[in-house]
Amino acid sequence: MKRFARGMAAHLRLGAAGERAAVRMLEQAGYEILARDCRMRSGELDIVARDGLRLVFLEVKSRRLRPGVEIAPATNLRAAQKRRIYRAASGYMKKIGSPCVPYRFDLVEVIFSRFGLHAMFHRKGHFGARDAKRGGPGDHAPVNYFN
Repeated sequence: MKRFARGMAAHLRLGAAGERAAVRMLEQAGYEILARDCRMRSGELDIVARDGLRLVFLEVKSRRLRPGVEIAPATNLRAAQKRRIYRAASGYMKKIGSPCVPYRFDLVEVIFSRFGLHAMFHRKGHFGARDAKRGGPGDHAPVNYFN
């Protein structure tokens, strides 16, 4: 496994590290992780979790901290990707029997410094079906797990 990880591109290693950090944070917050890197015909879901009775589809965006550059990882979540995530979530719901449960789409932003994990933000309900169809921004306040 380690040999393979070294051969991965840097952006893939960063993304994998971000997903691992997000899973740890979610588990500590009481979420039940149902699936990771769930590939559906129409797209991929980074994390599928349960928050109480609610099904949560989480997209994880990771970035390295660079001095003088303040770009949020969320800026890389484009309308087309939201649509793919929404279609993949619909496929996942069909795969598990289309339960009548509430669900939401969250975003976890993970920022690494050269010394390790710098900050992590959990944006609950960052986008929904309507946003995925028209590409509108989520306007929900993030939960900052640092500072």
